[in-house]
Amino acid sequence: MAGMEPVQGDEMVTDREIALEQALVAIIGEAIASGLDVKSLMDNAAAGLLGSASYRWVGHPHVSNALQVMIDAHAQALDTMPPQ
Repeated sequence: MAGMEPVQGDEMVTDREIALEQALVAIIGEAIASGLDVKSLMDNAAAGLLGSASYRWVGHPHVSNALQVMIDAHAQALDTMPPQ
């Protein structure tokens, strides 16, 4: 998986985790392709996670890990976009 490594350290990820990462990259990629303001979307989602938005159900360190996954997924979506 280019961009997001399926194995982090000695920790093996599950098929579900890989599917969730792929789904996130797909959603971000489509948001970019649709012309949405993805930077604001990402900023708002990050602020929501940090500020205990209604869609946050995890504590730390999962919040920090979720933020990093969002950043990595955004970078991967940008890397896989066709040239415009």
